[in-house]
Amino acid sequence: MRYFVDALNGRDGNDGRTPLTPWQTLDKVNATTFLPGDEISLRCGCTFRGQLHPLGDGSADAPIRIASYGGGAKPIIDGGGSHGTLEGNFTDGAAVLFYNQNYWEVEGLEIVNHNPYYKQEYIHELHPHTHSVFKKSPENRYRYGVLIRWHNYGTGHHIHIKNCHIHDVNGECSRFCAEGILAVSTGTDGGVPTNFDDVLIEGNLIEDIDRTGISVWSAWAEGRGIEYHGDPYASNNFYHTTVGPWLGSTNVVIRSNKIYRTAGDGILVNSTIGTVIEHNYVEHCCWDNRIAPNAAVWCHNADGTLFQYNEVCYTHGVQDGQAFDIDIACNDSTVRYNYSHHNEGGFQLLMYKTTNNDIYGNISEHDRNGLIWVHENEGGTRFHDNLFYLSMENVQVFRGPFDSDDWVFENNTFYARVPDTEREWRPRAKYVGNTYYNIKNLPDDASPRQEKPDYTPRN
Repeated sequence: MRYFVDALNGRDGNDGRTPLTPWQTLDKVNATTFLPGDEISLRCGCTFRGQLHPLGDGSADAPIRIASYGGGAKPIIDGGGSHGTLEGNFTDGAAVLFYNQNYWEVEGLEIVNHNPYYKQEYIHELHPHTHSVFKKSPENRYRYGVLIRWHNYGTGHHIHIKNCHIHDVNGECSRFCAEGILAVSTGTDGGVPTNFDDVLIEGNLIEDIDRTGISVWSAWAEGRGIEYHGDPYASNNFYHTTVGPWLGSTNVVIRSNKIYRTAGDGILVNSTIGTVIEHNYVEHCCWDNRIAPNAAVWCHNADGTLFQYNEVCYTHGVQDGQAFDIDIACNDSTVRYNYSHHNEGGFQLLMYKTTNNDIYGNISEHDRNGLIWVHENEGGTRFHDNLFYLSMENVQVFRGPFDSDDWVFENNTFYARVPDTEREWRPRAKYVGNTYYNIKNLPDDASPRQEKPDYTPRN
């Protein structure tokens, strides 16, 4: 059954089954339990105020769709600055909400959740370190564009968010408190282990977000050296906690999104298996350096993450500030065929407790600070067939104090714009057949090349 909703000309007393007899409000939509194969059609050019939280489940063969009808601008879901609270209902803060629901598809909406009277404030603390910290704001926590949550549920299935414009989500800048899209599995001590399968986030424009553009997270994440049980930070943040053993979510795809101006991260995935992050454009992440550390696109406590064909640029800050990050407790990650440029923190961060990292076919151009920050790994990191264009004389290849016998650099091109410059190398790493152009001091490479690369910088 197809249901029509028109904020200008509808009436909730109508049957909603034709464009001539549409419903009017989200209250009517939210009071309805939909069935497999149903479609909710929101009229273009209309603004619907409040939270969109329709009930029911689709099926594998017949998901429920939310889309638009008529011509003109996308229908707007305006959450109006709705927020959740630590003591109350964490789901209140979402403009669009799916809670323990399956087989839903959303396409072609504009989604906003903005409080025009709120701006994050900071307190400057002198102990134990001199830095700025958030001024907590109970009235502006847990605010989202889209919240997808399974809680003490088992395995959730099939939520697709496509071709939406999600913007102006403001709130407290703590992690998971002001997200464009958050897909999360949560629970309680002794509860039902929970994960999800088949989350697709594709073709969306996400901009002006006070924390992270797209977050995929799980509280079922313990046992791999990652625990936030009893963490003081977690005690003030419902989602930044863990409750039980690691249970990876599967078939998560983040594809062809454009993300602009996030105060924190652009894309973050945690506790997943085989996530694909591809063909995204991510610009001006981490613009508020006071909420560091952040990177533009990264995985955490995840296995088999594939980053490919992304363009990441103008990431701010040096804590972390990189385009890409393979973070703690990640295994079998691949970063390939990406274009990284003008990122203040460099190209790639690799944290400790990671294994079998394969990084190849990427271009790093005009990235700053140190291009590669590799912490102590536990099972091998291979950089090969990448091109690093060092356009500034003081930009190093490496940053940080770490070195390892497990790092291999093979057939890469290190192209310095300024002739006869020196670079610092890690002496324990293995170098095989790399090209070093305009670089005076070379590492211990058995077959180095120094000819000028056939490459013209793009920017």
